[in-house]
Amino acid sequence: MSSITKRHIPTRELLGEYLTFVPRPQEVDHFEVDMRTLNPTLLRDSIREGVQVRRLQAVPVDQQRQIIHRIYTRKVKEFSSIYPFVFAVENSLRSVLADYLEDRFGRMDWWTIIRDGRDAGQTYQNFPNIRGVVINPGFVKAVWKVFDDMISATLIHKVTGPDKSDEFYYCLTLGELWSIIKADWGLMRGMFCANAELGFNLDKTVFDDTLRVIKETRNELFHSNPIKDRKKVVEACERILNALQFHLGDYDADLGAAQCSQIPPTVNRAQRHVIPAR
Repeated sequence: MSSITKRHIPTRELLGEYLTFVPRPQEVDHFEVDMRTLNPTLLRDSIREGVQVRRLQAVPVDQQRQIIHRIYTRKVKEFSSIYPFVFAVENSLRSVLADYLEDRFGRMDWWTIIRDGRDAGQTYQNFPNIRGVVINPGFVKAVWKVFDDMISATLIHKVTGPDKSDEFYYCLTLGELWSIIKADWGLMRGMFCANAELGFNLDKTVFDDTLRVIKETRNELFHSNPIKDRKKVVEACERILNALQFHLGDYDADLGAAQCSQIPPTVNRAQRHVIPAR
């Protein structure tokens, strides 16, 4: 194959192992478009899998690139299938936490007390309790840090001023939700089902380890990196959703059965379109 940038050399070497023919110039161009356009890690993984397929069955020369693309597309679908589970965990935690803390503190906008104290020059140590509920200093510190780290003008506007309700929760990242919940586990454990109902001990360590898996997965998803252990991720999501009375199995079945209207593409395929392989 012709000269290509250094970052594609490992992929070219894998193709050399996979292909059973010497590609013609146009075919070389198509493979180079693949390397320039597709996710490099997924593409390399797809070629590796293609090598295993070819070892098990004869693959006609004119179908070898198509098989790589079929494997790649399947991997993208597997990658995409994780997102609804992570989405469910993040949004369930956000919503349950809002109602739970309203019940504990007696008002949905309890967080404005910390906001206003911070604006008045106090420190998080000035809040041994919120509306009479004794809290771990780490909890206030975690909430305080959200305001310290908030730089988006849009988010700042959302949490500024009177007559606020649950706006604070919709400014929280998954990492911030995680930090707030684990900061005072004694206060927060009640937002989840009891151990007797769950059939396992959901303690702070289990929660922390589980959220770490989910947060790392979310980061990988949003940076278009492949998910190496989908089983581990699904189990982590199921553990948290189960504790929030959310059945992942039925949710997954409903996702599979759901129909949504597709927006049809308007561009006809031309000779210059070489992805996906045909």
